[in-house]
Amino acid sequence: MSNVMVNEVKNIMLTGATGFLGSHLLKGILNKTGCNIIILKRSFSNTDRIAELFEVPRIKSYDIDKVSLELVFEENKIDTIIHCATNYGRMENSCYGVLESNLMFPIKLLDLSVKYGVKIFINTDSYFNKENMSYSYLLNYALSKKSLLLWLKYFSKNIKVVNMVLEHIYGEDDREDKFVSQMLNKIAVKQVDSIDLTYGDQKRDFIYVDDVVDNYIKIFEFAGKHSFRYRTFDIGTGAAVSIKDFVKEIKEISNSTTVLNFGALPYREDEIMCSCADIVELQDIGGGAKYTFKQGLRKTIERLKQHV
Repeated sequence: MSNVMVNEVKNIMLTGATGFLGSHLLKGILNKTGCNIIILKRSFSNTDRIAELFEVPRIKSYDIDKVSLELVFEENKIDTIIHCATNYGRMENSCYGVLESNLMFPIKLLDLSVKYGVKIFINTDSYFNKENMSYSYLLNYALSKKSLLLWLKYFSKNIKVVNMVLEHIYGEDDREDKFVSQMLNKIAVKQVDSIDLTYGDQKRDFIYVDDVVDNYIKIFEFAGKHSFRYRTFDIGTGAAVSIKDFVKEIKEISNSTTVLNFGALPYREDEIMCSCADIVELQDIGGGAKYTFKQGLRKTIERLKQHV
């Protein structure tokens, strides 16, 4: 077996496996480790991204709207939980629904983790939940995730906790309503006549999804070998790029004729004008990014056009 493999007897529980990041993580863990993977999903989840993987012997799937969550822990000796499931509240008017998904569900996972001897809990967080950020957009989501951080630190007395703070992740198979997906679809695929945009001076640390997956696996390996209670890792390239440059690059790579009307739209009232990962600690454990935003966009557009 390849030397990139980690201990193949380990069982990883993965939440959010049907989503954008989770589906890429599922494939990455399968290809780059020897671990078994327990998926938590709902019976009505859209499984298009991972439909071909359900027959893989190393994958076991549970519909948690039909079985007790505790049963999953009873039937499997779980070593690590990678928690990617989230509710952004875009389609959810109820604060309770967002809190139930983003706070109560992971707390239940943590409770059961302590009870059943799970060693590591890896949480997925977002750049706009950083302490120095204030962002009214998706406020219910942001408040629920910030509340979870307090509980993660509380539970770290009994389980090793890693908090992954993701910068602006992008890549193929993302949701169509996400900013990068919309730009790719309108500029590279449909090549619409024009798009109204803000001035585009906001800077984001855009990180390609393959790099994100590699860093999750790197941190999973690190957590299994080192002693700590609670660690936070920023997951990005360490370089901020303006929205304007990012969108112009999509146009250039795809040779699009779409006119980009920068300045036609106002900024949000509390727009985050710059976010960038501090990747010193990530680099200290051998993590980082292989792809520049231009290389990642090129790969994304190539794969996107293969499926059009």
